[in-house]
Amino acid sequence: MANKKFEVEVTEVRGYCACGYKQGDKFIFPGLGTPNQSFCGGAYMILFPMINALISGGRFNFEENPFSKTNLACPDNGYIVFKITRLDENLELYKDNK
Repeated sequence: MANKKFEVEVTEVRGYCACGYKQGDKFIFPGLGTPNQSFCGGAYMILFPMINALISGGRFNFEENPFSKTNLACPDNGYIVFKITRLDENLELYKDNK
C-alpha cells in the first residue's frame, strides 16, 4: 500500500471556496495519507472512501478509467468538484489492455 499514489484534481468550481481551490489544481496523495501541502478536511472526508476503495483493489467500472472516480463534490454545498485517480502500474496495465 505504501507505493500507491493518487492524484486529486479540481475539475469544477461552482462557487466560493474557503481554501481558494481553482479548476485545474492538482494534489498528490501518498497512499492513505494526506498531501504534503494543506488540504481541506471536508473535501478529504469525501475523497477518503474512494482512496480506501482504490487502494484495496476496487474499481469503478462505470467510469472511463476504472482506477478513477469523477464528480466528487465537496460537502460545502458542492461548490468544488474533484476527480481522484490512482497512479501506479495498474493504470498502465489497463491502458494496454483497453
